[in-house]
Amino acid sequence: MGLMDINKELEMALGKEEQEKVEVKPEEKPEKELSKTGFKNLMPLERNRIIRYWKAKAKDEGKEITIKEDEIILGEDVRIDKKILDLLEQRKLWDYIVLDELDKKHKGDIKAKEVMFLCAVGRLVKNKKPYSFNCLVLAPSSSGKDHLVASVLKLFPKGEQERYGRTSRTTLNYLHTLDQEPDYNYDGKILYLPEIEESILNNEIMLEFTSGEEEYSKVAITKHKGAGVDVKEIRGHPEVFTTTATTIPTEEIRNRYNIVGLDLSDEQTARTFERSEEYNEEIIKFVSGLKSLNVEIPDKMYNFIKKEFGKGKVRYRRDFQKLLDFVKVLALFHGRTVANSDDYNRAKDIFINAFSSVGDIPLKDIDRRIVKALEDSAGEIPLPARAIHNEIGGIINLSNLYNHLRNLVAKEIIIELTDRIGGYLTTNYALSEEYKDKKPFVLPNYEE
Repeated sequence: MGLMDINKELEMALGKEEQEKVEVKPEEKPEKELSKTGFKNLMPLERNRIIRYWKAKAKDEGKEITIKEDEIILGEDVRIDKKILDLLEQRKLWDYIVLDELDKKHKGDIKAKEVMFLCAVGRLVKNKKPYSFNCLVLAPSSSGKDHLVASVLKLFPKGEQERYGRTSRTTLNYLHTLDQEPDYNYDGKILYLPEIEESILNNEIMLEFTSGEEEYSKVAITKHKGAGVDVKEIRGHPEVFTTTATTIPTEEIRNRYNIVGLDLSDEQTARTFERSEEYNEEIIKFVSGLKSLNVEIPDKMYNFIKKEFGKGKVRYRRDFQKLLDFVKVLALFHGRTVANSDDYNRAKDIFINAFSSVGDIPLKDIDRRIVKALEDSAGEIPLPARAIHNEIGGIINLSNLYNHLRNLVAKEIIIELTDRIGGYLTTNYALSEEYKDKKPFVLPNYEE
């Protein structure tokens, strides 16, 4: 197709009168006259003229064209592999990435990888809650926590990730503050902090990252030796990915993070011996090309979720919003700004895999022994510390046992019961109701 053919196509599309206004002449450079960007606010006719021209131009040059809200992208760099497009249209691409592509780098741990993948895509949902897509991978040392996180993140643009090793509370307080980097925005970024300590999880900046809802956040930092206070301001909220082998998350931490566990079976250990492969460049291109969107939940679907969602715990207030955000991710992945039943039905299964109660948290060996002693007590009768000490075989001294008991109480795994017998105050310990609640979290399917 030549330039005259483009003129003919424009004439057929727009009519002779309008076509003459954008007639392509050999001596002109129409690319400069008909911009590919900034046409969102133009009148419909003018916008249509630009789009029609560039469609003809793309056809003439044998290139792919992508029309965004306010931009036309022309060229080989946006061409998506036909196999990927077919899988996307058939709603099979998500499964292909989770089951096949991610398995090239990290074998097994499918549920964990899917939660991490969803949360990494979730950074692009504009109308999300700041606590919906943060992830804390909690598993013993050498179980592959950081390998899993790093493997999933290799699918995503490096420029949208930041990784810091053994960071300190002070370092986090001063990263990308607006007084030093006035144009920096954390929105759409992933902050990866391996082997995090509890003091960092509850750092002032981390609380803002994972729960604050204002675009701009101010944090007051006390200086050393009474030298005053530093007030630091940041913009946006990154999705925080972190790992730990030692921290038992409190209810507050569980509210702000998806607690992700790993498969610790012998079969999973055997899978780690297999060779890894490189990711498909076309898959990387597709994932990197996903755009930030506002995604809406239709009223009918919203009312269905509201009716079916549990209401028996305070934490469900945040969990409800988190489920809505999970649904939005599936819609965004498939290029929609309004979620449908397919998005909900898949998202709710991933949400259930990500849902964790205090009973799902892996414990240190000594803590497991304490919990088992309380589980095995006749009729689950509360026990004093000395009785627990005897039940676990006296493997630690009594003063250290009290430290573990206080920690388990703080994490709401056990409860402390006091009584007065013969004028003396006694303290007994029992398992908390939440720890004993082993009922799975269930959500029904939705049909439009």
